[in-house]
Amino acid sequence: MIWYNLYNRFKRIKKVKDKTRRELENQIDELQKQNEILKSLLAFQSEEEKDESEKYANTILNNMGDAVFVKDNGSRLLLVNDAFCNLFNLPRTKIIGKTLAENVPPDERENFLRIDKQVLLDGIDNINEEPLTVEEGEKKIISTRKSRFIDEDGKKFLVGVIRDITERIKAEEDLRESEKQLRELNATKDKLFSIIAHDLRSPFNNILVLCDILKTQLTKSEDSDAPVYLGLIHSTAKNTLVLLENLLDWAKSQSGQISFKTEKTSISPVIHEILELSVSIARTKGISIEVNVADEIEVNSDKKILKTVIRNLISNAIKYSRPGDKITVSAIEEEDQVMIVISDKGVGMDDKTLENLFGITTNTPLPGTLNEKGSGFGLVLCKEFVEKLGGKIWVESEEGKGSNFMFTIPRN
Repeated sequence: MIWYNLYNRFKRIKKVKDKTRRELENQIDELQKQNEILKSLLAFQSEEEKDESEKYANTILNNMGDAVFVKDNGSRLLLVNDAFCNLFNLPRTKIIGKTLAENVPPDERENFLRIDKQVLLDGIDNINEEPLTVEEGEKKIISTRKSRFIDEDGKKFLVGVIRDITERIKAEEDLRESEKQLRELNATKDKLFSIIAHDLRSPFNNILVLCDILKTQLTKSEDSDAPVYLGLIHSTAKNTLVLLENLLDWAKSQSGQISFKTEKTSISPVIHEILELSVSIARTKGISIEVNVADEIEVNSDKKILKTVIRNLISNAIKYSRPGDKITVSAIEEEDQVMIVISDKGVGMDDKTLENLFGITTNTPLPGTLNEKGSGFGLVLCKEFVEKLGGKIWVESEEGKGSNFMFTIPRN
């Protein structure tokens, strides 16, 4: 259902994009038509014709949705319609006879006057999209078409039509952002399928193989390796369950279905509860885990989400620690937050690995010190959950010397 919705979203985005392109083409045609009307209005008429057509001309101009203007060869405004006054939020008395360049920032002013001079000089129409700062610093994006008109006496006039395209530009930016999110979601989908296809299938295959071995060996009453096989089956199944829980939690968070329950949570019991599940895996590698967390350290946060983050980081530290290494889990109280640190003396990471560590499409996990496989998905989940809890996560590491994973959780 998620991917079906994504496909429908993509079709809607494409439809909006095509509509935006058509609107832009129609806008250029409309600006050209309106410019021709303005030119005809400037043509010399008899006094009677001018008197008679003045009301007609004003009616046409004021019924145009776009702002229209006529300037002299000094860029001073001679004629504007109501839409122009509304665009600049000024009455006609403060517009006629002025350039309005003094009302905008210097960079906009220079651009306006430069284009005016160029069109008056060479007579080539100019269509331009540019920023406009109006009264009280309000920012707009406008599309302007400027044309030159020469009367019978050889006087040059600048005829222009302005359209406010601020909303259109914003819509295009939103469209680009939607396309970016769609690409990221598609990459996430591919990553998810990869994890399901490989990292979930392999542990179950291992469990089946171990069960077959155990079934055969149990027929030999003197066989003493049965507990070993049972331990491997148990740890493999448990790790697979953790990965499955991570996938389900992440899927819920992506669809907005995961709920956060804030409660007073003591850090120390949470860590020790996780260690009870992790200690058997650590022992198989001869790894010791030391906890330096005061009993009184508490946060108001989601206990379940916090456990997911700490569990993944401890599991990661065990995976990349060498047999006989030591892992340290610490909690440091700060003014308005608690920082939790998981330190190991394992293989560490180079700069390139560090840079791509928390990206779902860039994370390429290396095998553990005993060739343990992994998806790297746990760290992606940790980053997302920590940020949703209002904290930050980062890592300090040096190749061959271990890593320090640190994250903060707000006290409230």
